[in-house]
Amino acid sequence: MLDFIPAVLWSSKRLPNAVFAELVDIIFTSLPPVALIGVVLTGVGILVGTNNNDPVIWALVALGAAVTVGRIGLILLYRRQASLEGVQDAAIWENRYAIGAYSFALVLGAFNWRAIATGDPIVAMLVTSVMFGYGAGIVARLGVRPAICVISLALAVVPTAIGYLSYAASAGSHYVTAMYTGQAVLLVVFAVAGTEAMGHIYRTTLQQLLTRHDLAMLAGQDGLTGLPNRTLLRARLNEGIVQMRRGVTMLAFHCLDLDHFKSVNDSLGHAAGDALLKSVAERLNGTLRIGDTVARVGGDEFVVLQVGILREDEARLLAHRIVRALSASYAIDGHEVRIGATVGIALAPRDGVTLDHLAARADAALYQAKHKGRGSVVVAGDSPTSGAAATAA
Repeated sequence: MLDFIPAVLWSSKRLPNAVFAELVDIIFTSLPPVALIGVVLTGVGILVGTNNNDPVIWALVALGAAVTVGRIGLILLYRRQASLEGVQDAAIWENRYAIGAYSFALVLGAFNWRAIATGDPIVAMLVTSVMFGYGAGIVARLGVRPAICVISLALAVVPTAIGYLSYAASAGSHYVTAMYTGQAVLLVVFAVAGTEAMGHIYRTTLQQLLTRHDLAMLAGQDGLTGLPNRTLLRARLNEGIVQMRRGVTMLAFHCLDLDHFKSVNDSLGHAAGDALLKSVAERLNGTLRIGDTVARVGGDEFVVLQVGILREDEARLLAHRIVRALSASYAIDGHEVRIGATVGIALAPRDGVTLDHLAARADAALYQAKHKGRGSVVVAGDSPTSGAAATAA
């Protein structure tokens, strides 16, 4: 029953970023149950505290109410933001939620332990009812994040079970001992059984999200090379712009045109042309850093997004590396083939922050580069002199 737990407790490290972000988003839809369990704890705590006048119980009730208010505030704050800004942002919000969930579970467990110690059977019945409701709710609500779910359950169930067993050990009646011991065992059994439901919820939800993610990736991929297409390029650009605005960096938008590709395609056939495009895609991927993106947006037209640069020269250096990489010979269907590349570059935010603006500026730079000669690199806004210097570099 519990075999799945080690595999899924920290599985977010192996999930696609978009899927992980969606799982985090799901747990922040839990405002009603978070508020409800907080109200239930407060209500039961007031009844127990009034009957026993125990300052520890009153303190735990106040702490539980404060934690509940904090958790509600966190969920509302999360809802005010437009979207998660990458996997690191999602992880930060998940950790914040986890802290709130663990804090409430600890308070609940401590309250149950103290309340059971009063020896009132009605209080014990209330504690049992609250714990079954809490357990069912947390499995349904946090089943998509197994680590948070299991840890929260343990933090609430273990002190409660210890409370039952401690009172059972001190009870003078065998009947009372048996009843309280039975409640402890029953609570633990139901908590363990709940992990099976959690596993089902997690696997089902994850499969749905992965299927949707895969379909979205297929829709955003070029069928020949497997590179991102224009649709996915737009999404990657938007992500890059968000990251750029959070720092002091720039983004370079490289438009590439393959030199002599048409003659190869005409002389050797479309199959050879397709094989050449696949080789070009592999070489482009080999020149990029982690975080950069290469996309195919047309027949022999490619775009490279270079993120996190500080100077214009960094964009020029990458463009020249690309030109050198693509200019080396290819072995296609037993033939040695040589092509080249010409590059036009636009920089964000200077030349715009949307795909249309950057593409237009980079296309204009590419047009200028073609006039200067094949293999040239031109940055939008270059004067004829600087463009010549770029060609010679």
